[in-house]
Amino acid sequence: MISALARQSWSVSMQADRLIDTRKIMLVGYSVLLILTAKWAFAADERLALILYSGLLLPFFVLMRWPNAPVLLMASFTATLAGKAIYAATVNPLAGPDEIHYYEQVTTFEKLSQFMPYAMEQISTGWMNVSAYPVFGLLYMPFYKWLELDDPLAIILFNTVLLLLIVNSSYRLNESRFAYTLPDADNSRTPFIIISVIGLLMSPSLMYMSSLFAKDITCVWLGLLGAQLMVRRRWILFILVILYATGLRDYAIIYTLSFYFLYTMRIRTAICVMAAAAGLLFMQIGPLGIINAVMLSVFLFISPNPINFGNWEPELLLRTLEAVFMAFVLMISVYQAIVYKETRKFYLMAAVLIFTYACALVLVGYVTITGRELDYGVGTIGDNMVRKKLPVLPLLYTIGAYALIWCRKTFVQKHRKIQLAEENQLGEPELLEPSATAWQGRLAGGKGAEGHAGTRTT
Repeated sequence: MISALARQSWSVSMQADRLIDTRKIMLVGYSVLLILTAKWAFAADERLALILYSGLLLPFFVLMRWPNAPVLLMASFTATLAGKAIYAATVNPLAGPDEIHYYEQVTTFEKLSQFMPYAMEQISTGWMNVSAYPVFGLLYMPFYKWLELDDPLAIILFNTVLLLLIVNSSYRLNESRFAYTLPDADNSRTPFIIISVIGLLMSPSLMYMSSLFAKDITCVWLGLLGAQLMVRRRWILFILVILYATGLRDYAIIYTLSFYFLYTMRIRTAICVMAAAAGLLFMQIGPLGIINAVMLSVFLFISPNPINFGNWEPELLLRTLEAVFMAFVLMISVYQAIVYKETRKFYLMAAVLIFTYACALVLVGYVTITGRELDYGVGTIGDNMVRKKLPVLPLLYTIGAYALIWCRKTFVQKHRKIQLAEENQLGEPELLEPSATAWQGRLAGGKGAEGHAGTRTT
């Protein structure tokens, strides 16, 4: 009787654990505590509060679900905070006109109650061509006004939280939905996921852009979030997210669908979308547009251009090194697609998605250039591609992790060939010795093997 009651109570507790995600509850609770503490800390000293909150983000990071590699993850998270600290000390968060205009809303509107009617009016009257300034303000203005902040540097905390959400969303999609062929799937899947997570955590582009008062980090997160909602068939939430994301970037649906096609393996649909994008580009620009889209597909990997010596200055050094790494990824990906037929399904999908995104960027750049009455030619992009490649950076690092995992197979095969060659070289003189020959014969189950039959192997 007692054992039956014990089993019943254990079953009830297990069901309760399934219904209640303890980790999520702790994460939400800690987030609320983080926000409440922020109001007090930033009121005392904003610069010291940024340092304090860099440490307080560690429990927030730990409470998220991650692959089982605590040492590597902690080292990567520490490198992320160190990189953020360097950029905070060396980069002006108001580095461009867009950043200045976003921050102007903080100083123009004293209270959130003044900003919201203005934002709603702008969105309702110009919803077909609404400016990104009030749309992005709907996200960061409550953060600034509730905490009573006025320092533009405080955007670093806001964007760092979004950066962690980007990495975690990419991890969740790779962990639950990545179904492409891996070499030795039982032993390669976890390293593949870990490499992609560490790559995004240590990405200089993400560190840099999350240090600016800009919308780009938000756009990346919304693209991944939209793809997660599509995969889970949460269509109402997806519509709300994509409407907001489109208010920030007109072509948000392109990179959102890219993630969705990648993880649902809808290659035919992806090719149809690519053909439509290329057709529209050809109609608007002609063959020149297709040429620029092909060039841009490569340039998404290698921007900033490492060949340009000016990009090796201290300010751009880390991002240029990232471009060198991505150039290496691109080369070995092409090699692997040629050599290993198992990889071609993934690389075909990746190529289709990147080219589709490049078509969208070329079309946007063309509109920008012609609108300014400038010349348009071969290699003309029209905008800051280091910024515009950010939405597909999770895809690029997924390609990088996939390529590195297949590199391991190449190295293992070559190592085995070398070992076999050495064993054959060492085995030849031993065959000349009678004692060695007799010993090998006994192992092989031949004459003198004392009745143990077998097959000789080398």
